[in-house]
Amino acid sequence: MNKKTIQELEEEIEELAIQLSDMLCVALILSGVKEFKLQDALDSYIEGLDEESLEYGVKEILANIQKLKQNKPEFFGK
Repeated sequence: MNKKTIQELEEEIEELAIQLSDMLCVALILSGVKEFKLQDALDSYIEGLDEESLEYGVKEILANIQKLKQNKPEFFGK
């Protein structure tokens, strides 16, 4: 691969990472996270990810949000 192709791929990965982060923020808001706690909730969510997990789908995302609700209820206005 040439440098231009690599740079284009890196830019695409960065754009996808931003979109993924935005989608996770939406999921957190819809699950009840207060907007002023969103960054803290996002950081805690990421910290709580299972690094050894090979699969990461809808069930795992929902389980991680549920765990966040149990461990950090202050993000949800409780």
